[in-house]
Amino acid sequence: MPRGHEGESEETRQKILNTTKKLLRQNGYTKTTIRKIVEESGVLTGSIYYFFKNKEDIVQAMVLSLIRSCKQKIKERFPDESPLFQYAAICTVELKVMEIDEMVREVYFEEYNSKFVFERMVEQFAFLAKELLDGTRFELNETAYYEKALLIKGAMRSCIAEFYFTRAGKPANSRRAAVDLALTLLGASANERADIIKRLSKEEDTCLSIGMELAEMPLAH
Repeated sequence: MPRGHEGESEETRQKILNTTKKLLRQNGYTKTTIRKIVEESGVLTGSIYYFFKNKEDIVQAMVLSLIRSCKQKIKERFPDESPLFQYAAICTVELKVMEIDEMVREVYFEEYNSKFVFERMVEQFAFLAKELLDGTRFELNETAYYEKALLIKGAMRSCIAEFYFTRAGKPANSRRAAVDLALTLLGASANERADIIKRLSKEEDTCLSIGMELAEMPLAH
């Protein structure tokens, strides 16, 4: 790609992602199509396929951008907290928004059901754990991080799927159980897990505020 067009190309890519995010928020996953993205963004179909293979590819890029932004916001809000607390807070942000916002929940449920998007989410959470925990006593190899992230994201998917079951559950209990599992898999002691979950329960409004801000704001470059 010519050097002079790099900025313009990145602007086009961001426009595609933010248009998709807006349409998902308004219409849900199924009704958000490439055609709708073209109509809303004004970006030609050929340009969209220059950057992305299909809608799933756009969505997974959007999700990864949201995860990175969430990590940054958590670090800004809880700068003095441990890496384990910050990881648990990132999980809490996602799950708390799912409880409150039906449209966001629907979009994430579809994303969790996409093999392509789900696999990338697992990879990103493995990278997130490695980035936060490397250099601490919890340092693991890449395979171990991936295996643990797969179980963690599987538990988070179950928290969302529960909303669609005929048997009513208690989302708050499932959310805390998923966070406890994540902390256990990452090597936290029973006392550490109890302390983090207790303190996170007092910060649920903060986590929800971060999640809703991420849902509404344009994606960061």
